[in-house]
Amino acid sequence: MNNDFFVRSTPAITIRGIHLDLKGLPPTPSRLVELLELCAEARINCVLVEWEDMYPWKTYPELQNDTAYSENTVKKFFSKAESLNIEVIPLVQSFGHMENALSKARFKHLREIPDNVSDLCPLKTGSKEVVLQMVKDVLLTHIGIKHFHLGGDEVWTFGHCPVCKKFIEKHGKASLYLYHLEPLLQFLNEKGIRPIIWDDMIRTWDISDVKNIGKQTDLMCWSYGIDPFKFVTRDTIEKFVKAGCNLWAASAFKGADGAYVDIPDIHARSANMLAWVKYATQIKLKGVVATGWSRYNTFLSPCEGLEASLDTLVLAGKLAWDSKMPDNASEWADALLKLCHKKGIKTAHFSECRKSSEQLQSLRNSAFACARNFLQQAHLAGEPERINPFREKDLKKHFLGSLKNVQKVARQWEKAHRTLVPSVWLKKYTLSRTEPVRKLFDIVNRKSSSGTL
Repeated sequence: MNNDFFVRSTPAITIRGIHLDLKGLPPTPSRLVELLELCAEARINCVLVEWEDMYPWKTYPELQNDTAYSENTVKKFFSKAESLNIEVIPLVQSFGHMENALSKARFKHLREIPDNVSDLCPLKTGSKEVVLQMVKDVLLTHIGIKHFHLGGDEVWTFGHCPVCKKFIEKHGKASLYLYHLEPLLQFLNEKGIRPIIWDDMIRTWDISDVKNIGKQTDLMCWSYGIDPFKFVTRDTIEKFVKAGCNLWAASAFKGADGAYVDIPDIHARSANMLAWVKYATQIKLKGVVATGWSRYNTFLSPCEGLEASLDTLVLAGKLAWDSKMPDNASEWADALLKLCHKKGIKTAHFSECRKSSEQLQSLRNSAFACARNFLQQAHLAGEPERINPFREKDLKKHFLGSLKNVQKVARQWEKAHRTLVPSVWLKKYTLSRTEPVRKLFDIVNRKSSSGTL
């Protein structure tokens, strides 16, 4: 650990975490373990791991995908973290964002409403038991942990089924939420493991209900904007404090700048992380975790690959330790990554991963702009006599060139990430970037040739 990169002798924030979301572009087994060394160099001492379909589920093996980690890999990761004094906090969804389970035939009867695979119905027989078994599966490889995150955010259809509606009319929303979560909270607390849940479903509760849940679990307040307090207000957080809750903050080092974005906005990410850190020092939050979302939700393609976001990852550690922005955030991050490379930590690929990601994003945007120009300029609805065949051909040629450039850079992107991410995931990512452009070109080409536009 190099002291030249950090100002303070002691950290501003005691628990300084990042979040690994493994349901999109997951690292290879070896890379997963290697990342912990980089975290340690950045003075990150906590990793919140959202295993999702990459976990080797025992009770429900249908929940894992074809590239899921082995039990041995998970244990290696956990052991490596222990050796580096990094706390591992597993995250298992318990209420909302249950797509991985509820999309399977075995669990579809547990949905809040039949056509929504996101939200679990708390009153269906077996709902709590399924989540509890998933928690127990994870505990088999996470021995001696201090915290366990149960999700609980964005339960969009909460209380929509007829039975739940009646329950809420009689007892209120807070009671229904607690009805589902309390057995899980109790199970963990009895094992000496402190639960954590996201705060967003709790924000509108009366303070008496907040006090009740605060006795049983920590709350993690999340907001990813440049000014995080536009989304979760200081008044709300102060209500949590008044209720006696143990609070964490969740910023974002990646995955918060757009569902189809390829690189994080370092200025937006730094501002968001620093705002949370400064606030955390004022009201003595328990810890700060910088989230690293791989998808906006299960139904969208991956965004902002981890390897192109190593600069914002290490900045998360810097800001949580010093509570101060370096004079030049990009230069500071690049210098630390280069030092890590000299120490034998794999970071030399970062510049190529970032460059190819930037190009992929830029060229895709250019290609979509080409399509828009083609449709607007080459085809005049109601004035077909004004269509210029020469201009139409020129625009189509330009669009085809844009498509080829996108495909070329996509191949470069795959090459830069090779050995870091399983090949099947690299292909999925690049197809999510190239196919919309190709299909749009095919549509434009086909329709213009037939004269239907």
